[in-house]
Amino acid sequence: MDISDVKGIVNDELKKFVNDMLDKEMKKILQKKGSASRDELVDTIRSAFDAVYKVLWQKKDFWKTDIK
Repeated sequence: MDISDVKGIVNDELKKFVNDMLDKEMKKILQKKGSASRDELVDTIRSAFDAVYKVLWQKKDFWKTDIK
């Protein structure tokens, strides 16, 4: 067993961890209502919706008159 074999094994294990365990851990974290990650995600989504709404509201005259 040489260095390239060890690197291959470590890479495979890291990929398995990222695919399986990390996804499960993120799901657990995001399900908790008091977690900072969930709060940050909710704030980001809320900001995105607010930005889209503001742009649509600013362009309301365009939607009323120019599109036919």
